[in-house]
Amino acid sequence: MAIRGSLTEASLPDVLQLLAMGKKTGCLGLTYANNFGYIYFADGSISHASIVNRNLSTEEAVYLLFTWTQGTFNFEPGATPDEEVPTHAIDPQSLLLEGARRVDEWALIAKKIPTFDIVYAMDRHRMMEIERELTQEEEKLVPLVDGQRDVSALIAESRLGEFVTAKTLYGLLMTGYMMRVGVSTRTRIPARADDKATEHRNLGVAFYKTGMYEESQREFRRVDALRENDPEASFYLGLVALRQEQWPAAAHAFERYVSQQQASRPAVFVNLAYAYEQMGEMDRARAAMADALSHGGRGDPLVQTNAAAMAVAASDYETADAALAAARTLWGTRRPPPVWFHYAGLAAAMVNDLDRAIALLGEAVQVYPSYAVLWNNLAVAYEARGDFDDALRTVERGLIEDSTLPQLHRNFADSLQRDGRFDEAREAYRRAHTLDAL
Repeated sequence: MAIRGSLTEASLPDVLQLLAMGKKTGCLGLTYANNFGYIYFADGSISHASIVNRNLSTEEAVYLLFTWTQGTFNFEPGATPDEEVPTHAIDPQSLLLEGARRVDEWALIAKKIPTFDIVYAMDRHRMMEIERELTQEEEKLVPLVDGQRDVSALIAESRLGEFVTAKTLYGLLMTGYMMRVGVSTRTRIPARADDKATEHRNLGVAFYKTGMYEESQREFRRVDALRENDPEASFYLGLVALRQEQWPAAAHAFERYVSQQQASRPAVFVNLAYAYEQMGEMDRARAAMADALSHGGRGDPLVQTNAAAMAVAASDYETADAALAAARTLWGTRRPPPVWFHYAGLAAAMVNDLDRAIALLGEAVQVYPSYAVLWNNLAVAYEARGDFDDALRTVERGLIEDSTLPQLHRNFADSLQRDGRFDEAREAYRRAHTLDAL
């Protein structure tokens, strides 16, 4: 379940402790003014953190995010960082004390260094009058403080990080070794439209990954306005529309992408097919899925699985079965996702191969025990084969894993009624009805 709130009502340290205690997995997105940051969690530990358009380590990003006392937060459960992103397993508690200390220090530093576009120069005479040994950080910075570089440039060239650089500059200011001489001219040069588009694109992607779809839509509309016929803007606007169940808008966005790109990726056609399917335009949906397969999708197991799902919806179980077999071959030694097992078990059952369906679903619940739908499907397969005792035991195990799935309660009620346990069956039917109404 997604969690949203205001940082003025719940501080970031409080939110981090809540997610850690709950051993949550997902992405916490934070906004402040025009800034966006995110923190990924894996079983309650911080796996990665970043601030858009800032080059910071995970720890440094979290420390800086602690200073955001206004803005909003949004937690999207289940979200994971991109595969190429380095991940960690950091206990949030280990960052809280250091984060609190830095927040206090930042408050002092900001009074002297309010922005990173300020340019400083060294007061050499003052340094000669008040001789003292420079720290290692000062030794790195002093040669760079030349009256031309602004604070952003000093951060980048010293590689000390934002906090250490700012803290060191603050110390030089307080000792009188350094003085302000102006503001960098580059900040007064209007940003090029392409640069602004890239900034909005980065924000849009970050918003999308953290489940902040309205914000993502806003940023990609800005990209669309700044950069004519931008295919990535069309792609993400389509994804956002799918998430919002705005099927015609999604179809239009993906159609735009196809018209803007000569070599469209198969995922675009898969998404387009799904939008058409939800609109009830099945001929166009099947044509789009055929395009997905012909544009490289035959070698992609996820595309094959999506093609199988569409075939199942059309009751074409033999086609679905073949596509699912192709998908498993393509995965090789990798474990297929739960959705593959769902459709593989269903397709096998519908072609009257109950033994294979039960074998597949039995494998599925071993590797994905928390997916209650798979337990339910296995129970249905047992029942179809006449293994009623196995069906009952499977339903009971599924309810232990997840008691919120109406189908499990309904199948449980059917089994109880078959055994003559009518009062228990009536109660199970009642729970199924209640959950259906939610």
